[in-house]
Amino acid sequence: MKELKIAFVFVGTIIGAGLASGQEILQFFTVYGSKGFLGIILCCIFYIFFSKIIIELSIKFKFKSYKDFMDFIFGRFSLLSDIIYSFFIFASNVIMISGSATMLYEYFHIDKKIAVIFVSLIVLIISLFSTKGIIEFNSLVVPFSTLNILVLGLFVFFTQKNAFYHISSIYKPLKSNWITSSIIYSAFNIMSLVGVFTPMMDEIKNKGAFLKGSIIGSIILTIMASFINFSIMSFYPQSFIKEIPNLYIAKFYGKILPTNLLIAIWLEMISTEISDIYALSNRFKSLLKLSYRKTVFLIIAVSIPFSLISFSKLIRIIYPLYGVISLIFLIISSIKAFLIR
Repeated sequence: MKELKIAFVFVGTIIGAGLASGQEILQFFTVYGSKGFLGIILCCIFYIFFSKIIIELSIKFKFKSYKDFMDFIFGRFSLLSDIIYSFFIFASNVIMISGSATMLYEYFHIDKKIAVIFVSLIVLIISLFSTKGIIEFNSLVVPFSTLNILVLGLFVFFTQKNAFYHISSIYKPLKSNWITSSIIYSAFNIMSLVGVFTPMMDEIKNKGAFLKGSIIGSIILTIMASFINFSIMSFYPQSFIKEIPNLYIAKFYGKILPTNLLIAIWLEMISTEISDIYALSNRFKSLLKLSYRKTVFLIIAVSIPFSLISFSKLIRIIYPLYGVISLIFLIISSIKAFLIR
């Protein structure tokens, strides 16, 4: 049971609104045609391989937050990587508040400021329960999201498989570097795991549960990504130009499924936000000399005003830097894990 809950945290940390909406799968895999499926499998292998390294190093050296991991990996350069990583998580946290509030505004006509406060209160309440909160929330959200994505995939498979085979045979990939795309995508996501898994492992201290949970989580993500990839490809070219491909496809299969997917996307935004707050609070509580709960209050309070402005320019600058650090981080982690065996 513990392994499954950890698997749900694994999936919930990675899936986010981008994967649930289909946009990430489109950008990183579907554009490569049939090779996109190979990229998804390669991504799964990376998830299992690198999460094993992260788990083993975290437990062996008793890391309490991602800062400890950064210090171990980057040594004298850890301050720069810590700043960039912390900024990226904070930016992600702000964007998730803003994005989930925008969905409430667009679909339920709730004033944006009220929506931001409402979302922040939900995140605050769940985050105050720390590890238990993030585990229990993901244990509810991930099965719901997974089920609806699989149902959509099955609908598409049984109604559009001929279209998929035809499109696959004539489709000319927009890009050719599917291996690089898969590596970058997995690197970004594994780095997100470090912020959540490190403090969680310091508290739970069950290596076997984390190893099994990460494998189960990797398999769940692979199945979900494959179904989404199949669905988007089956509805080419219209699905390629939609902001939320999964929602566009779901509208062909009644009214309940699109509504469920909309709820799933919103919940995954909240899930990502909770993961970000959890990682940041465990990182800064010792620096600020505050309790975990007071740190949660402070970070959310600081995030609210920023969630009302656009972070797009900052993200365009920080993403490439974060991508480079992610790849360097994984390479050095692998080398150090090999050397200490």
